[in-house]
Amino acid sequence: MELLENLDATEDLPSPVDGNQSESSPDDTTLKKPSPEADLKPDALQSGIISSTSISADEKPCVSKECLVEQIMESSLEVSEKVISRSTEKLQMLKKLEGILTPDTINAELLAYLYAEGLSEIPSSFFEGRARRSLLQSFENATIPEMGLAERLSEMIDDGTVQLNAKGLLEIPSGLFDIQMLKYLHLNNNEIKTIPRDIRLFTNLEILSIERNQLTSLPTEISLLQSLRTLNLSHNQISYLPDGISKLSRLKCLLLRYNNIETFPAALEKLEKLEILDLSGNKLTLPDTMTTMKSLHMLYLNSNKMSIFPKALCYLPNLYKLSMSDNQIQSLPKEIKELKNLKELSLNNNKLIFLPVQLFQLINIEKLRLDDNQLESLSDKVENLQKLRELSLAKNFFQNITENICRCTKLEYLNLSDNQLKIFPPNLYKLKCLRELYISRNKLIFLDEQIAYFKDLSVLEISGNALMYIPVEIKGCTELTRIDLSCNKLSLFPVGLCALTALKHLNISQNYISEITTEISLIKNLQHLNFSKNKLPSFYIYLCTLTKLSYLDLSNNQISSVPINVQKMRSLRVLLLHHNRFVLFPRELCVLNWLKVLDLSENKIQVIPSDISQMQELKDLNLSNNQFASFPNEICQLSSLQKLILCQKSGLKLKSLSEEISKLTSLKVLDVSHNELQEIPEGLGEIKSLVTLIVNNNCLKKLPVNFSTLHNLQCLNLKENKMLHLPSDLHLLLELKDINFDENTLIRPPLEVCKAKQLLPITRYLESADERDEKILEKVLKTIASNIAFEHFEFFCQKLQLNSIVIKTIETDRTLLLEEKVTQALNHWKTANQNLSPAAMTDQLIRILTMAGLYYLTNKVKSLKLCSRLVKF
Repeated sequence: MELLENLDATEDLPSPVDGNQSESSPDDTTLKKPSPEADLKPDALQSGIISSTSISADEKPCVSKECLVEQIMESSLEVSEKVISRSTEKLQMLKKLEGILTPDTINAELLAYLYAEGLSEIPSSFFEGRARRSLLQSFENATIPEMGLAERLSEMIDDGTVQLNAKGLLEIPSGLFDIQMLKYLHLNNNEIKTIPRDIRLFTNLEILSIERNQLTSLPTEISLLQSLRTLNLSHNQISYLPDGISKLSRLKCLLLRYNNIETFPAALEKLEKLEILDLSGNKLTLPDTMTTMKSLHMLYLNSNKMSIFPKALCYLPNLYKLSMSDNQIQSLPKEIKELKNLKELSLNNNKLIFLPVQLFQLINIEKLRLDDNQLESLSDKVENLQKLRELSLAKNFFQNITENICRCTKLEYLNLSDNQLKIFPPNLYKLKCLRELYISRNKLIFLDEQIAYFKDLSVLEISGNALMYIPVEIKGCTELTRIDLSCNKLSLFPVGLCALTALKHLNISQNYISEITTEISLIKNLQHLNFSKNKLPSFYIYLCTLTKLSYLDLSNNQISSVPINVQKMRSLRVLLLHHNRFVLFPRELCVLNWLKVLDLSENKIQVIPSDISQMQELKDLNLSNNQFASFPNEICQLSSLQKLILCQKSGLKLKSLSEEISKLTSLKVLDVSHNELQEIPEGLGEIKSLVTLIVNNNCLKKLPVNFSTLHNLQCLNLKENKMLHLPSDLHLLLELKDINFDENTLIRPPLEVCKAKQLLPITRYLESADERDEKILEKVLKTIASNIAFEHFEFFCQKLQLNSIVIKTIETDRTLLLEEKVTQALNHWKTANQNLSPAAMTDQLIRILTMAGLYYLTNKVKSLKLCSRLVKF
């Protein structure tokens, strides 16, 4: 039910669109019931504003505005800008509410919307005591297009902070400029295009963040914000900065990443206290000198397409962090040695071929990142970097690493992944402080026993090599908590791992292991185990002793059953068993009422046991590509289920879905693609929580009549079906953003209208088509009424399936002419078939005329319908 539609039944307002009832807002308070003596006009009840079940037969409905509002609030309907259009009629209706609303019956979102729609005055009592605090909280959480209430917010500011992120703002609310104590203003993720000159009134502002808006420039008045310390203008369209920005004498942090700045703003060189500057994601060229920026500590110049490292950067005496990743820099200048205080240098994703020896004179460097370049060697001078703690050289062309790296005795993190190393660098074992070692995707074929010297190593990732075994000496790495041995050529489970009692994460997927030893039960603290894509013939019972395991992936093996001891795995939350050899759903799993994710897809399961109802914590269930002859009703008992996938690209195809699916009241994602469904049950419309519906590659011809009640639906995929028509009330799906009707045979609307995959053009077409079809229906009804002969009247009424008493009453009424009698009969029929669209009613009437043998009239109505579609009403 849409709230506030046809509030006053006596007014000439638009007719209601639906009778579907939505949940009430948690801030709404139910008022007292209207008195039995009150009187309500029938039109108001028919409009769907007030539920017919809320008024007893003995009660006389209320006609006053106050009682109407009480009835509205009582019916638990949510008011928001999503269900109130900005039409003139609605605005007139909204103004009727002035003087009626109170802090107890209104939440902040409704209040802000009414204010934006023209409510002339908001009582100050709304901003007092507990109502003030409650209103502030809900107001900040609301998503509304205008912030008219900002003028009332000044007395709500306790710590000088205003958070108005992601509110759909088109401009900075004018009321904010009256808040004298405002210090911190956040306006991120809006649609603000300009900053007004009144920005000068923010004399106490210290932090201004307007990230991710549509700004193209700044006003000169921004120079008057003398208290400003942080200015965030990232992700806008700014191409230049006004000279006045140099007057922001207290500015310490300036963030301008991802704008359209091409030249380094000269004004920035005068910001003597600036410590942090981010100009990433622009198209920047730097000046020859930046020596005046002596306070600069952190400089970010990522993603600027720079091909040359600017020498000017080398003379920033206090710079300790420099990030220039994602550029096209080919070499580093010798002057880089002047950055004597530099602690962090990031040059990932450039085109460096070699590193100058001067780089290794930066003796204070602690973090050096050189991933994704074209480096082939590392200078022996790396030993000079005695403070180095992190070194990342991934995605280069190293075939070996200098032995002198072992003299970087404080090194804790080393990344050598994605290179061409054939031998594990022997001197790495001397790095006593090393905690994390990444050496994946190289060409290693073995590890030697010296790996035991990594006494303090916590993370070892060595996936994507050609290792055939892991030496038992790995048991000496007693501090290891994470190991990745995936994508190697292991055929035996490394027994040495079983001594690693601190191990929590083990990935040994994509190997050739066919057996698990009993010793695996010794890894008592294991929480995450990935054994997928091996050759395991069974779910080994030893795994059930790993009582702390929360994630277990045994997919892509040869498992056909589950041991009963699985019930001992009380920490297990995710179990992946897809691509195995299950023929029966393992009943042993049904006792795992703590399991949240279960994947049994790509098996040959035919039946689901009723015991699955015990799995009441299950949130995510994938049963795709099995052998179900029909939809398994048993899963409809899983009231907590949020995601269900029954995609059948292979195996038997589902012909239908059960009405029982309505019991899945928590479901958010449903994928039943690649089946042979011919319809969607109306029960699906009862799942109000549904966000994503994927039904592509089926045989659907239409959507259920209550489909528009899925108010939370955001993604709808109906590609490759047999849809001819879309429902007229599709516009009620206000959250729908991702839609796909491709490869259907759509007539209404034509497929061309749907190609943009946007709801607006579709709903506009449907609205226009509805208006046209309604007028066609009116003409058809008049044509029939004026062309039915007296001798055909009774038989025609019978074909309309009217009650015999109704037919007799109309037929014997001597006050009516024949045409009026036919009109009354058609009105009765129309009321009985009001669930049909106007177009469907017209088609139904044509069939009725044919069945009545009135062929001359059938042809006349068909001609009228055809001609009317060619006329623009």
